[in-house]
Amino acid sequence: MESIQIRILEFLKGLGTILLYFIITLICSYFFGDYYYHDNFIIATIFQLLVYVIMLIVMGFIYHKRLIHDFKNFKKEYVGIAVKNWLIGLGAMLIANILISSFVGGVAVNEEANRNLLGAYPVSSFISMVFLGPLVEEITFRASFKKAFSKWYVFAIVTALLFGAAHIQTFFVTYDYQELLYLIPYSTLGFFFAKAFYETDNIYTSYLAHMFHNGMCVILLLLLSLVG
Repeated sequence: MESIQIRILEFLKGLGTILLYFIITLICSYFFGDYYYHDNFIIATIFQLLVYVIMLIVMGFIYHKRLIHDFKNFKKEYVGIAVKNWLIGLGAMLIANILISSFVGGVAVNEEANRNLLGAYPVSSFISMVFLGPLVEEITFRASFKKAFSKWYVFAIVTALLFGAAHIQTFFVTYDYQELLYLIPYSTLGFFFAKAFYETDNIYTSYLAHMFHNGMCVILLLLLSLVG
């Protein structure tokens, strides 16, 4: 009974971390929103990065013991585990995206927003999408729930769905059911990030997998923009 109560508390802690993630985003948008897309490129870049820096400071403070422990205990073989899970997740995500595109066409709203940001503010977008964002999200959606589940696949499924839902948050405003379909590819990728984390019990493994994925996507988009 005590074990169940602990897991419930850990699950609520995870949900609280996600809530905090969105609260920080809203607060930053309220106070810094006018500067995100400022005509001055440097000002816009600074304030776009500031949001992630604030998140890292807050999340890092809450989970500093976990972050320090995992950093000290990271092993070089974890890189291979990160790559393996990312590649499997990437393949599954691509299949899901191809199937969705064949029915509805287009891309997810989140993907379109990222492309626009990358085109307008490449420096801040590259740093936030490749380095800062993945670490914030791995702390929020993975590390915060680690002790809430006794089975790895339950942990992977639940955190993957929460991760996927966060990437289609516009659905909860517009109720565009076409956008809901993109829960599948985002959650599929999130499942393998969670698996990488659970296999090593190290947050930096899933962080690397996440970073590899975002880095590849950003570089491809930058190359396509140069060609176009």
